[in-house]
Amino acid sequence: MCRMMGVVSRGPVYYDLFEEFADLATRGMCPIGAPDERGHKDGWGLACFEDGRLAVHMRDVGAATEASKYYGTAWKIAKLNLEREPGRSLIVLGHLRRVSEKSRVQQRWSHPFVEERDGATWAFVHNGSLSRGGDADRIDSQVLFGLLLDALRGRDHAAVAEAAREARDRAIRDHGGFTSLSFLLTDGVALHAYRDFQANGNYYTLYQDHLGEMIVTASEPILGMADEPLPRGVLHSVTPTLEVQRTTIA
Repeated sequence: MCRMMGVVSRGPVYYDLFEEFADLATRGMCPIGAPDERGHKDGWGLACFEDGRLAVHMRDVGAATEASKYYGTAWKIAKLNLEREPGRSLIVLGHLRRVSEKSRVQQRWSHPFVEERDGATWAFVHNGSLSRGGDADRIDSQVLFGLLLDALRGRDHAAVAEAAREARDRAIRDHGGFTSLSFLLTDGVALHAYRDFQANGNYYTLYQDHLGEMIVTASEPILGMADEPLPRGVLHSVTPTLEVQRTTIA
């Protein structure tokens, strides 16, 4: 369970974006339908790609709002704006974690997860759980990430849509279903957003809005985003030119 954020920008990515996102650790919607004391304070992570290259990847346990490392990483990403040439793209992933089991609070299980496949570096964040998933070394989000990567036959929207469809089928067939498969996935070129759930749809939300020089996708509206959630079962892929491609998965 978590709060997620994904940004594709052809302009600045300002520091206040990270501040507003971090605030969801304490005031964000929780599974009960309102904020609670636990919040999303069991871990945090940030990843940033500059023109397809992974430039920043940092994650840790604890609450982002109490972590100087979080704000230092956010500032490092924001400073990339000063060094960028016009038209160069920036993709950012963020994650605030709420665990189901306290024994799973470890840095290695904080998102985003990053893995290389066939010459591409992929980063992934997930909100939800598999009914049967994970083991002593992996949490179910890593299992889902693996299902997606194993099913990929390319890097474009169509390939990711087909991989999402296959991963969804396997989650049901091999892992007994899921609470939510909602995820953000990027290879540093495009950002793929998918919202899907079998329960508690009011918690497993994703919102997306075009804010001038960037498109922001987040579990809850930040920076004055529109408050209409993405439809269930539709993959939304944001290209480097800020076009959005859509395919119905389920």
